[in-house]
Amino acid sequence: MPPRISAPALVACALCLALSAPQGAPQSKQKTEERRKGARPELESRSPETQPQEKKGFTIGVNVDLVVLYTAVHDKAGKFVGGLKKENFKVFEDSVAQTIASFSQEDVPLSMGILIDVSGSMRNKIEMVTKSALAFIKASNPEDQVFLVAFNDQVDLLEDYTNDIDTITDSLDNIIVTGGTALYDAIYLGVQKAQKGTKPKKAIVVITDGEDRDSYYKLDELLAKVQESDVAVYCIGFMNAAPEKGLFGRFSKSAPEKAREALAKISEETGAKAFFPQKTTEMGTIVSEIAHELRNQYGIGFVSSNTAKDGSWRRVKVTLEGANAPQYHVRARTGYFAPKLP
Repeated sequence: MPPRISAPALVACALCLALSAPQGAPQSKQKTEERRKGARPELESRSPETQPQEKKGFTIGVNVDLVVLYTAVHDKAGKFVGGLKKENFKVFEDSVAQTIASFSQEDVPLSMGILIDVSGSMRNKIEMVTKSALAFIKASNPEDQVFLVAFNDQVDLLEDYTNDIDTITDSLDNIIVTGGTALYDAIYLGVQKAQKGTKPKKAIVVITDGEDRDSYYKLDELLAKVQESDVAVYCIGFMNAAPEKGLFGRFSKSAPEKAREALAKISEETGAKAFFPQKTTEMGTIVSEIAHELRNQYGIGFVSSNTAKDGSWRRVKVTLEGANAPQYHVRARTGYFAPKLP
């Protein structure tokens, strides 16, 4: 006969099993899941907005049926290359050569957003960041429209579209640093806000120091958003160093590595650039470079030879021709979604 187990022993075993069982998802994961179940985050405008005109055709820019690619060209030292002509450029859509219909190199006014991470980990960086943001705005076209966003685990519109430096300065001076990081939400809403601007070119500059932890939107949703928009997304990321990896860790990516790749991918898709400074003192040089690039891009327009209104993703590539072409690097958005008939 098998030995009998007393009732108190059974109760003790059951209690041990209950205590050793997993106690649910980590707090950060639970918080993210709760946000996904809630309402989508929004930026509440503090002033009436001018509604953008209805877009038609292949518009990426301001002209109906004209795909406009704002393109930057740099040499091997990273310096902007000016003075290029229309004949120096070639445009391909899905590997098919396109005819360039318009070409310019002008200082075109921007509808622009500055997005600043104000999570708790930014406390030691925020003074230099706000000073650099102000210097960036002062170096921009005086006709630019600028809005200011602060984000931690929430996204807040600090200042609506304005070109009043004093108003922006007041908002920057009153930033409070606390909370988590809803980075993807901030970029998603910043792109959405920039699209409503009335200026021909649109861009946002994102300054952060950490990986996303609290967003409603996922990375693939954010990438889809930036691909369908005409907003250049410049990212400045003060990322933590990747941890040392053991023998079996070499085949997996750390959180800082994934965060860095995400920011680089977001910027690349929009024809912009991601920067990863080691020190806050590098901020001045970076914002100066971004401001100079935005004021000196080439505007290249074409009407697609593919007339199908099928809503498909069209991959676009801009190349250079000429003796010095191999020495230069061209940066433009990687594609666009064709219009789709109802």
